[in-house]
Amino acid sequence: MDSMAVGCDIVEISRIREAAQRHPRFLRRVFSPAEIAECESRPNPWQSFAARFAAKEAVIKALPAGCSPALTEMEVLRDPAGKPQLFFTGAAAGLVEKSGWNGWSVSLSHDRDHAIATVIAWRTKREEAMRCDL
Repeated sequence: MDSMAVGCDIVEISRIREAAQRHPRFLRRVFSPAEIAECESRPNPWQSFAARFAAKEAVIKALPAGCSPALTEMEVLRDPAGKPQLFFTGAAAGLVEKSGWNGWSVSLSHDRDHAIATVIAWRTKREEAMRCDL
């Protein structure tokens, strides 16, 4: 079994802004209340929302095929030093445990038009992961 997995995703910032403007519930369906509060506190909240959306897509790419966690159960929040951290709650926490990945790192970046995220998942112990598509 692999000891590491990588996921990467890039998003147009305007796509996230337009989705939120067209569908009033979009933000609540994709982001946790803590993420919404954190993004709205930033000078350009749409860059922050887009980077977190990309991170959630990158997590899904790093998980085994068949793992489909709810987007609101994957949180990207900053620690006191400003470094982004991944947190899993609810059923997503169970899927992540089942996948065997027990260490996560996330990197976010953006320019004027795009946001990108890279996620690395790893095992700190050699253990066989269960497949989520069973």
